[in-house]
Amino acid sequence: MGSASAPTPGSVSAKDLVAEHVAACQHRPPSDVLGRLGKVVSKLLGEGLSPDHIRAGMDRMRTKGLSAGLLPSLVDEAMNAPRAAAAPHRAWTNPAPADVEAAYGGQL
Repeated sequence: MGSASAPTPGSVSAKDLVAEHVAACQHRPPSDVLGRLGKVVSKLLGEGLSPDHIRAGMDRMRTKGLSAGLLPSLVDEAMNAPRAAAAPHRAWTNPAPADVEAAYGGQL
């Protein structure tokens, strides 16, 4: 059911994660915003979510300028984003070789 894991006791607290967020901001967010963020982060940690997933969600929140109330959705997005598939090979988009005769031996 996913790869969320409970943090080990004493590892990372909500206060630590909020402090990391504040350090990454250009200007310190208002206290009310930080209080709300702390509550949301604490709840996510209590659910056993990985601090790395929470950090990724907080990065998205900061980049997009969104509110702390959206953090659970952003963490979910970070945890469950579809993996980028390799682009399919399309021969018709490849440039022709400089010497077509040598490359294909006259078999065109």
